[in-house]
Amino acid sequence: MSTYELPDDAGRDAEQAFREALRKIDECPGLGEGMYLVSCDGGRAVTLTLWDSRAEMETSRVKATHVRMDAAREVDAAIVSTEEFEVAFALSRDFAVG
Repeated sequence: MSTYELPDDAGRDAEQAFREALRKIDECPGLGEGMYLVSCDGGRAVTLTLWDSRAEMETSRVKATHVRMDAAREVDAAIVSTEEFEVAFALSRDFAVG
């Protein structure tokens, strides 16, 4: 999970940059889900990826770092943090957004 500070005018440009970043990360084996979340005021965003295994997540780390940095740079966003978590439990329903 990575958190970003977005410039005031980032809007759709940030959405497109991170959409492309998630598409590139999707080329890595083992990506289960990828999401781009934006705060209601538009000033912060989060990318969240879920992996089939910890090993596959670790294998993707270098590529994901470069892709994340490129997307942030493209829209003048700042990467606030990047953290790794394990899923303790999940409630999920099939959905499609965007």
